[in-house]
Amino acid sequence: MRTSLILSAAATLLSSSLLLHSDAQLCNGYAALCAKTYNQVVYPTTHNAYANTPPGALAANQDNNITTQLGDGIRALMLDAYVSPKNPNVVELCHTSCNLLDAGPLTTTLGQIKAFLDANPNEVITIFWENAGNLAPAQFQSAYTSAGVTNYLYTQPTGTATWPTLAEMISTNKRLVNFMDSGTDASVPWLMAEYDFIFETPYQILKGEEYPCTVDRPQGERKQMYVLNHFISQSLNGNNIPQPGAAAQTNGGDLVTHANNCRSTFNQLPSFIAVDFYERGSIFQTIAQLNGVEWDKKFPTQPKSTSVNNAACTVNSINVMAVGMVALTATLGLLAL
Repeated sequence: MRTSLILSAAATLLSSSLLLHSDAQLCNGYAALCAKTYNQVVYPTTHNAYANTPPGALAANQDNNITTQLGDGIRALMLDAYVSPKNPNVVELCHTSCNLLDAGPLTTTLGQIKAFLDANPNEVITIFWENAGNLAPAQFQSAYTSAGVTNYLYTQPTGTATWPTLAEMISTNKRLVNFMDSGTDASVPWLMAEYDFIFETPYQILKGEEYPCTVDRPQGERKQMYVLNHFISQSLNGNNIPQPGAAAQTNGGDLVTHANNCRSTFNQLPSFIAVDFYERGSIFQTIAQLNGVEWDKKFPTQPKSTSVNNAACTVNSINVMAVGMVALTATLGLLAL
């Protein structure tokens, strides 16, 4: 009888323990990140997150679309804003020129981000804006309002150096943080000036060069957080072409070395690690280690290979037609990666 009671009590305790464990809050996928402030977390970031169409294009920096990126664990997106060539009142996501790579209106992408935030209430997302089209903050406000995403917008109080924890941001449902490189003003406070809070390492790294750990933007100014730009290109006819064929190494051992070197140089962890072709290599394992958590062993989505994508792996394998197209775009001054 006593043995039965002991076994029953043990089973109850075990069941309660498992229940508590299963109910533990996760923040960006990990319980241990909940108590960390926003600026203490390292976020996997996609460089030119929208630049994935058409698949295998020479100007593409990603293989997967933004919905897939978010589902795989990407938590910061770099986007470029232009005025739509079809409607001056519409913000368009383009790469260098909307004639070169046009990923469609901003409202469409914001709708995808909203759908993810709606379905994943414990996730915090960051957007980095390159205001390439010199748009006014009011144009972003209009697009965000149209997409129905304004309830999620976080604003850092002016003059406040302390950021909330991820758990606090999740509790208040202010889970979408936005930074812009130029053109911000007080009229749209949630669209924050990036270089007030963040510095970046150099972003023009050619294949074979050393990965730098220097302050690039704003020039010579250290900030509370920083972006580790970790993607390479190869020069072709004066243009920098992304290198998907090298991405496994770039996002693997090279990333570990680069992150550790910059951590030592700055005595500070990077807050955002920006990569091309994120699903190649081991960025999620590396970032989990930097965050001090055990990787959840969730592997990113592998895209279907295409002949164009394979051809773009190295400059030497690009066929004559592709070279001709690059030369043409160079002549037109459109391809600036």
